[in-house]
Amino acid sequence: MVKISPYVAKALASIVLLTCHAAEAKSVYAHYMKSDDISKIGTVTEGSGHAELDIDQAQALGIEAFAMNVGQPGQSWAQSTVKQLFDKADQTGFKLFFSLDFYQTGDVNAYTELVSNYINRESYLKAGPDNLPVISTFSVGGLSPQDFQTWIQNNYNGKVYFLPNADTSSGYDNPETWFGQWGNVVDGVFGWESAWPAPGQTPANVSDAVDTAVQNAAHAAGKTYMAPLSSLQFKKCCGGSYYRIGEANLPQRMSQLLALNPDFVEVLTWNDAGESHYIGNNWPEGLTEEILAYSNTDVWPHYDWQPLIASFITAYKAGRDASGMTPPAGSEAIGAMWYRPILKDASCQKPDNWQSAIDAVNYGIVVGAEASGLTIRVTSGGEVIRETTAQPGLNYGSATGVKPGKQSVALVKEGNSILTAVSSVDVVETNQDCFFNFHVVGLK
Repeated sequence: MVKISPYVAKALASIVLLTCHAAEAKSVYAHYMKSDDISKIGTVTEGSGHAELDIDQAQALGIEAFAMNVGQPGQSWAQSTVKQLFDKADQTGFKLFFSLDFYQTGDVNAYTELVSNYINRESYLKAGPDNLPVISTFSVGGLSPQDFQTWIQNNYNGKVYFLPNADTSSGYDNPETWFGQWGNVVDGVFGWESAWPAPGQTPANVSDAVDTAVQNAAHAAGKTYMAPLSSLQFKKCCGGSYYRIGEANLPQRMSQLLALNPDFVEVLTWNDAGESHYIGNNWPEGLTEEILAYSNTDVWPHYDWQPLIASFITAYKAGRDASGMTPPAGSEAIGAMWYRPILKDASCQKPDNWQSAIDAVNYGIVVGAEASGLTIRVTSGGEVIRETTAQPGLNYGSATGVKPGKQSVALVKEGNSILTAVSSVDVVETNQDCFFNFHVVGLK
């Protein structure tokens, strides 16, 4: 069953259809999984209305396009989902573009037929001064700049806005040198790994150092930069089990990107259930039981991050920093809390890098410019573990000292709670599932 937040329901009723065919700078997209090498993540059944609802909900938040991650372009279930998305997008002004997954299929020529079938569609995203169709990637695999240049020239007469994710490619740690090697083929570059702290066994904050260096080099070369925005990574399927610290990563990253002001932002992701960094729907027809156990959106919904995403998008497009994030008109504040349902020292089969987790109640709250006298109160197991004054704009944090039992975050004014988020599932010391995904609960 799909649960749509009141914020999204209200926004859906007032969508203004977009008429511009080209992406302008200051655009926000979302990565949309369509398959991986184990399951069929992102696959939707034709006639279910699922693809259509995904587009409606994303558009209501201010997301302008899906970057469709395709790794098995010849599979009928991937092709069916692509068709459903384009058929809907053609009617709404929403845009789509391909992100070619070279971790799955490393031969660029395997994607030619699928891309060629859709690159001229009305809803295909275009960008740049020449209004060219956008093609992105998830890694560049073992391919060289010349490999891509030849493919683009032979199949599309060189007329593509090429925006690859290349942060695992040789030389990327020296952006000036990298653009010297790749500058003749790329129009910009897309980061992925900088969305989170580097994997490790100690808590760490996300850094924007790589984003800054790459964006500076990109602009010096006359290219663009698309920065990633994400929450966490937790995977317990398909032969892998790992955690990459989330905690307050999402709002902290918002603050960084509003200061960085990149050309484009890509939200990671709309629906990657396998790694738990989804903000939208995880349709069961595209998922294994193993993945559904820790990422189904009935038990593990992340929808309540969406109002924060919408506020971020509004501030980003207006050129404001995090203090300029605002709730929707008529609202004093919006926000959410999120927490892990077990303590990090649980006696169970924990994921790799579990040591980097923090036992915390995390929150992000956006307060209106005119609001005053507000306090954020965090309660864990019946005990107040943090109180802090709320300021206009984005407020976020991780309140440590979590105890088993109910968790809550309240926005308090003159001693009364005006908005509260209360845990949907109690925290326990341990359980057999050992899931490190977050329960996300909106303030109401």
